[in-house]
Amino acid sequence: MKLSYYCSSCQKENYIKVKSDNRYDLKQEIGSDHFKERCTHCGNFTKKHINRLRAFPNTKFIYTVLAIAIIITVAMNSYISLTKIVLALPFILWVDQKRKASAFNKLMID
Repeated sequence: MKLSYYCSSCQKENYIKVKSDNRYDLKQEIGSDHFKERCTHCGNFTKKHINRLRAFPNTKFIYTVLAIAIIITVAMNSYISLTKIVLALPFILWVDQKRKASAFNKLMID
């Protein structure tokens, strides 16, 4: 899951890396309701509230798993039942990433 916010000066999207799955854990990780980050585009520091973050599924992770699944499927093309399970894995991970991002975006703190 990727978290992003918009810079107030240049209006471009920036991404932050955190280990939290919800806003309450993020608040404990950061230590306050606000976070201060430097914009990667214009270099200005922006102070944003945690509720301004938006979550998206991590597509790099999903594409990597899909590539690995395709390689395994090609290597084991004689085991049809196993290839169905391997090809279902990226779809399952994509649904899980969407569920986590949706849960993060729905939960707001005071």
